[in-house]
Amino acid sequence: MFVFSIFGMSNFAYVKQGAMMDDLVNFETFGNSMISMFTITTLAGWDGLLYPIMNTPPDCDPDFENPGTSVRGNCGSPAAGIVFLTLYIIVSFLVVVNIQITIILEVFNVAAEESANTLSEYSIDMFYKTWERFDPQASQFIHYSELSDLCDALPDPLRIPKPNTVNLLQMDLPLVQGDRVHCLDVLLALTEEVTRSYHLFSGRQIDADREQVAQRV
Repeated sequence: MFVFSIFGMSNFAYVKQGAMMDDLVNFETFGNSMISMFTITTLAGWDGLLYPIMNTPPDCDPDFENPGTSVRGNCGSPAAGIVFLTLYIIVSFLVVVNIQITIILEVFNVAAEESANTLSEYSIDMFYKTWERFDPQASQFIHYSELSDLCDALPDPLRIPKPNTVNLLQMDLPLVQGDRVHCLDVLLALTEEVTRSYHLFSGRQIDADREQVAQRV
């Protein structure tokens, strides 16, 4: 935009005003030139800027005296005007499209990262495989003292790395006789912990995760 503004000032500073070109939208000063370029960045109203810079006699006066300068005439140049605006429109279009693509890709990447942190069947399978190491008898219970090691041994996104004592206390797991916890209670609590940590799901999604876990038990 900077380069095109300078070019516009050099070639169309004294063209006769008309159509969209007025006291604000023109190439008389660098500021106005920047405004003119910015105005047509979205491709709106470019023709209103093209008509004045294409002016030729008798629509303009080649001998018109411009106050404060020795430059005479207020005519434009059809060839230069067409090339000038065509190039600018192409460049602007490419820039705008690239910005849109960048935004779309950024949104896609964020969605992909969030999706990677959600609870999946693979996460549930890995939970049970890890649980088997702490519950070789398949009793579905482990002692509460082993819970810290279990949570630290889990793969992401269910893993709660050590030190995790505070996190485990906040989970408020129900204990059965012998200070033991049930695998389903642990998995449901970890699911809700992941949900709160990443702020990805609503309460409705938490219920869906609970249902998914229950179906796998």
